[in-house]
Amino acid sequence: MPEVTLSKLSHCEPGDKCWQLIEQGALVIDVRSPQEFASGHLPQAINIPLDTLTTWLAQVSDPQQVFLLYCGAGIRAQKGCDILAAHGLQRIVNAGALKDLLACEPKR
Repeated sequence: MPEVTLSKLSHCEPGDKCWQLIEQGALVIDVRSPQEFASGHLPQAINIPLDTLTTWLAQVSDPQQVFLLYCGAGIRAQKGCDILAAHGLQRIVNAGALKDLLACEPKR
């Protein structure tokens, strides 16, 4: 089972690691609904709602890509990670909740 990184910790270490992966080119996937995505998302993110993730997998050209998934609380992101893992992808990260990622965003 892939390691789950939920950012309910009092420090930002998991979030920091997620931002490092984003900077290194991870594909950032927001698995929330289009309405939730429209209300705010990471600029690097693409919106692939959880219920369309399996269909979207046919478009994956590089299975060695790092896939970083987030949602509102981390639960849908974990379900998305499970779907990707079941289809043979191995470089998957549950980045947890959008609000937690934003709280740990590096200052530029």
